[in-house]
Amino acid sequence: MCAVTLSSLRRLWLAMALAVAVASCSSATESLPEPSHGASASPPVNVAAARVDLEDALAQLEAIHPEPFHAVDRAAFVAELEALEQSLDDMTADQAMVGLMRLWARLSAERDGHQFAFLAEGRDEPVLPLRVYEFEEGVFITAAMDNHADLAGARLVSVNGHPIAEVLAALEPLVPRDGPATVPAFRPIYLLKVAVLRGLGLVGDGDVELEVADQDGTRSVNVVPVPVAEFEGWAGWLAYTGLPPRDGLRATEQRDETIWVEHLPQGAVYLRYPAVFDIPQAAIDEFDAMAAEYPDERIIVDLRQNPGGDNHNYATLLSHLMSPAIDKPGRLFVLTDRVTFSAAANFTTEIEQGTRATFVGEAPGGGLNFWDDVTWEHLDDYVVPMRVAISTRYWEKSTADDPRLAIEPDLAVPTLAADYFAGRDPVLEAALTMDAN
Repeated sequence: MCAVTLSSLRRLWLAMALAVAVASCSSATESLPEPSHGASASPPVNVAAARVDLEDALAQLEAIHPEPFHAVDRAAFVAELEALEQSLDDMTADQAMVGLMRLWARLSAERDGHQFAFLAEGRDEPVLPLRVYEFEEGVFITAAMDNHADLAGARLVSVNGHPIAEVLAALEPLVPRDGPATVPAFRPIYLLKVAVLRGLGLVGDGDVELEVADQDGTRSVNVVPVPVAEFEGWAGWLAYTGLPPRDGLRATEQRDETIWVEHLPQGAVYLRYPAVFDIPQAAIDEFDAMAAEYPDERIIVDLRQNPGGDNHNYATLLSHLMSPAIDKPGRLFVLTDRVTFSAAANFTTEIEQGTRATFVGEAPGGGLNFWDDVTWEHLDDYVVPMRVAISTRYWEKSTADDPRLAIEPDLAVPTLAADYFAGRDPVLEAALTMDAN
């Protein structure tokens, strides 16, 4: 098999502050003062130093990003930065954190979804002990830690008395994005962070009251936030942005392999690529052999729940998908969803540009042309130490004048909670049965 397994990728992804990123806890906490955990946190010791950090971040942004204000007017951004500086005296640590998240997200109104603002490494606040997903029917709890396991499958109605629609609207300006499809992919990162909810004034200290609805009706429950490391150890791969594994749903399946191929009894060669990591030659050979064995059957490439990786890793597979034997009208199908991001979005775009593939599912969370290859600027003297990402490279996989922010599927299939919890996969079913000629 390949040198890098998916299990090692999971460890890497949890350690990255990238698309799904929440900084991992490490020994760095030993050299840092304790972060504030309450809405009543004391003001910073040195507001002047915090303001200098903001000015330095602006200077670095303009020095490093080739087009830092491609999505926002510079004067408007600077005015918002200055307003944040002037408000620091009256802000709690949580409010200052949210203020910087909101400010930095303004830079990524489109095509810049890697430019996150997060707490410094080792300083992550507790999170809700849940996994959540924004389905067509609402926000659902897809899994919950032991003390709240009975919440799995319930719809989230409100948070501390605030209707979930209000909560989502409050979180939306904090989310960096390549386009609209990125928002439901990344918003759960912020929904689970208790300090973010406090900074927005949605919750206070202590337990968080949730109102949920399930087959037994609507009820209120108090959940106790847990440390990030404990949550990530329980939640695993795509802890904040993905769907937990479920029988019958191939897009949620987890294996050690970085890619696998199988023949489906419905009459198709199915290739699952859950992350853009190294593809062993044996897998390519297996794919070629199976495609040749079933020359009249569909080829389905499943890129759902694929958050990216390294662009260099998909080149060989792309060349095989572009071969005349596979790139026939009505033969090649590509499945995408909101989690298809970064290098996975680049791969998707190159397939679109170079083949006659049919796309099924949701629009990818990643763009066709977008900024990436971020470098991190550290604000160690901010109200609470933080870091912000600054993009350094524009990836142009479509034409330069392409106005689209994402590939809209040829057949859009909504993501329904009813399907997920029942183990149904209408996206795959559509790819197996639709008329693409």
